[in-house]
Amino acid sequence: METTFKASFMVAVAVQIVLIAVLIFQVWRKERHGSTAPLVLSGDDALAGAALFGGAMTLTALLSDGWSGMSTTDTLLYAVTFGIVTAGFATYLRRADKRRPEYGRIAFLLPVGFGVLAGLAGV
Repeated sequence: METTFKASFMVAVAVQIVLIAVLIFQVWRKERHGSTAPLVLSGDDALAGAALFGGAMTLTALLSDGWSGMSTTDTLLYAVTFGIVTAGFATYLRRADKRRPEYGRIAFLLPVGFGVLAGLAGV
């Protein structure tokens, strides 16, 4: 389980780097040229994704290992990374089907699932 989580975390970090680069480009374009295009991710979505991941990881780790299995810095790092990825994925799903913006809510299953996986893996 630990190897699976670490592999998924590496993919999430790569996606996060791309999302941040696109976000910086979009903000630059907005400031420089007055673009009205919506940004690639929403801060509210990133916070919600981070909270869902951190909560799921913390609860799972506490139930499986107790307090000795908890690492605040690891939980924070993973939560931020998966929060940003979740926000980008939610935005992508909302834009993909404009008639059904509720599809963006499906993205919030991602941090919960990975949070449980991280808690069980004890990373």
